[in-house]
Amino acid sequence: MDYYDALIVNVKELINNNKIMEAYSILKEELNMPYIPFTHESELNALFVECKQMLQSDTQSKKHHDEDIETLLFGSVDEANMACEILRNSNIRKYLDIVEAYLSDKPHYLIRTLLIEILMEQDVSDEIKLMYEGLEVSFVPVYVERIQENEATMEMVKLLKNYFENDNPTFYKMCVECLVKELYLKLPFNVVLDEINYLVVAIIEYVYKANGDEEAFKLFIDEKNLAMYEGYDLLLYKYEV
Repeated sequence: MDYYDALIVNVKELINNNKIMEAYSILKEELNMPYIPFTHESELNALFVECKQMLQSDTQSKKHHDEDIETLLFGSVDEANMACEILRNSNIRKYLDIVEAYLSDKPHYLIRTLLIEILMEQDVSDEIKLMYEGLEVSFVPVYVERIQENEATMEMVKLLKNYFENDNPTFYKMCVECLVKELYLKLPFNVVLDEINYLVVAIIEYVYKANGDEEAFKLFIDEKNLAMYEGYDLLLYKYEV
């Protein structure tokens, strides 16, 4: 059983156990990856649509008032995650005061990322204040470039592909997954082209370290003459995602 077969089995078990939100989150993250085998893509998409419809049905069967969403959002991480799904399936513009109040008050990094993503998906054009890594910043969601459409993202995936896809496809996939996580943690900021080599090297180092093979990383950067790009600080280290 390969990675995707195991993933599909796991997702189906979660759905059967009524853990729809968990299954939805796993599928959403997987479908955001730049590469999905054709043999599994249609089934993953079908499961994703099924989960989304089940969540929407559950949401529509309940009446949610501003107070409910606010209580959930400022509650536990699981409750805040539930609030995000309600907001995803609602017009988030009706709740911008609540959302901004949360984002301005030391938000949990996962919920921060989810809310920014929802604001972007719904093309919100209001300026939103956000506490980001200890700094107060403002952004307009509609102007934040989607990660999968960002030129720097495509260039970084291309670099990783050239380095590893032929010789070590599993390592390549791990690097892409970690890169996507890092890029989501960076929202609402996009990576620019000048950063791509630094970030790619940092991601490669992160994956080598995760595999307990720091010596292989040293050999790699020596072979590719990439030592000049070391030193990029990843949010992945901070949050241990």
